[in-house]
Amino acid sequence: MRHAFRYICLVVIPVCLIAAGGMLYAETLTLEESIIIARKNSIKLHALKSSIAISRKLIHESWRDLLPVSSIQYQKDDEIAYRENDMRSHSLSCNVSYDINTSGRSILTYQVSKIESLLAESEYIIEQSNIILNVKKAYYDLQKKQHEIKINQKLLNSLYLQQKIVSEQKKLGMATDLQQIQVDAKISEAKYAVLTSKNDYDNSLRDFANLLGLSSDAEIILSDMKHSPEELIGFPQKKYLIALGLKKRNEIYKSNYTLLKSEKELSLAEYYYLPKFQLFGSYGYTGKEFPLRQKTWTVGVSVTTALFGNSMHGGQTFGEKDNGNTRTSSRSGSVKIYDNPSYARKIIEAETSYSEAVKSHQQLRRSIANEISRSYDNLIQSIKRIQMARENVNLLEKQVTIENEKVRLGDITRHDVLRTFIELNQAQLRQQSAITDYYIAIAALENAAGVPIGSLVDDRGKKNEY
Repeated sequence: MRHAFRYICLVVIPVCLIAAGGMLYAETLTLEESIIIARKNSIKLHALKSSIAISRKLIHESWRDLLPVSSIQYQKDDEIAYRENDMRSHSLSCNVSYDINTSGRSILTYQVSKIESLLAESEYIIEQSNIILNVKKAYYDLQKKQHEIKINQKLLNSLYLQQKIVSEQKKLGMATDLQQIQVDAKISEAKYAVLTSKNDYDNSLRDFANLLGLSSDAEIILSDMKHSPEELIGFPQKKYLIALGLKKRNEIYKSNYTLLKSEKELSLAEYYYLPKFQLFGSYGYTGKEFPLRQKTWTVGVSVTTALFGNSMHGGQTFGEKDNGNTRTSSRSGSVKIYDNPSYARKIIEAETSYSEAVKSHQQLRRSIANEISRSYDNLIQSIKRIQMARENVNLLEKQVTIENEKVRLGDITRHDVLRTFIELNQAQLRQQSAITDYYIAIAALENAAGVPIGSLVDDRGKKNEY
C-alpha cells in the first residue's frame, strides 16, 4: 500500500499538473487578452521598467547636488614627546559647504537627469506600441490561416462530392476513366493543400505562443475574425494623420528629449571653464578634556575654474578660536598643470552628438510622414482588394451553380466544373488574405500616426472619435 501511494504521488500528480498547465490557455483567447499576456511576459518591458526606476533615482541624486553639504566631525589628537609634556586634545565641529554659483552646471545636470527619465518613459511607451502591433499582426495572420484551412477543407469536401457523382455517372456509362482520374488528381492536390495549411497554422501558432511568452505547446484557441467593411465612412484625411503623427508619435517625443539633452550636454562641455564659487564654514568646540569649553568657528569662500586643461583653485578663510581670543585668516591658491586634457575631446563629442541629434530629428519627421502616407495608401488599397475579391467570389459561386446545371444537361464536362471549383477556392483565399491585410493596415496606420491602437477605427471598420 505504501508503494502504491508513493506511485500516485510521483506519477499521477505531476501528470495532472501538466494537464492543468496545458489547459491554462485552452479557452478562447481574444486579441485583447493576447496583448495583455504579451505585455505581462515581455522581457524588454520589464527591463525598461527598471530603467525608468533607475532614471528617477538619478533625478534624486542630481537634485541632491543643489543642496548644501553638511557633516559632523570629531577628532582626537595625542602627542607623546620625549623629555617634554604629552599633549592631548579633542575637537567636535559641524561643517557646512554650499555651491553658491556653479555657472549653471548643477541646474543643467539636474535637467539632463530629468530628460533621461522622460527618455526612459518614452522607450517604454514605444515598446508597448510595438508589442501591440506585433501581436495584432500575428493574431490576424493566425485567423487568416484558420480560415484557409476551412476553405481548403471545403474545397476537398466539394471534390469528394464530385468524385461520388462521377463514380455514379461512370456506372451508368455517362463518365469516362479520364474524368475519374481528373477528379482523383484534384482530390490529391486538395489533400496536400489542407495538410500544408494545417502545418503552416501549427508552426505559426507556436511562434505566436513564443511571442506571448508562453510555452510552445500551450493550447491556444483564437476567437473568430469579425466581418470586414466595405468602406471607411468619415475617416481622417492623410494630411491630418501626418500632422497628428508629427505631434503625437512617441518617437517624436523621444527625439525632442534627445535633442534637448544633447544641447544641454554641449553647453556643459563648452562652458567647462566657467568658475564655481563655494561658501563654507564650521562651528565647534575644542579642549583637552570633556566637556569641551573652547569655542571655534571659521567661514570662507573658494573659487574653482579650469582653462586649457589646467585646474585652478583659490580661497579665503576667516575665523576665531579659543573663545574669541584668537583670530585667524588664511589665503590659498593652487594650479594643477594640465590635469584635465580630456576637455577638448568632450567638446568635440558633444558637438557631434548634438549635430547627429538635429539631423536624426529632421530625418525622423520625414520618415514618419512617409510611413503614415504609405500606411494610409495600403489601407485604402486593402479595402479595394476586399471589394474586388468579394465580387470575384460571388461571380464564381454563381458560375459553379450554372455549370452544375450545364453538366446535368450535358452541355459541358465535369472537368470544367472542377476547374471552376479550384478558381473559387483561390478567390476565397485571396479574399481572406485581403481581409487580414485590412486589419493589419489599420493597426499599422494607427501605430504610424502615434495614436492608441484601435482609436481611429474599430474592428468593424467604423470611425471612432479621437
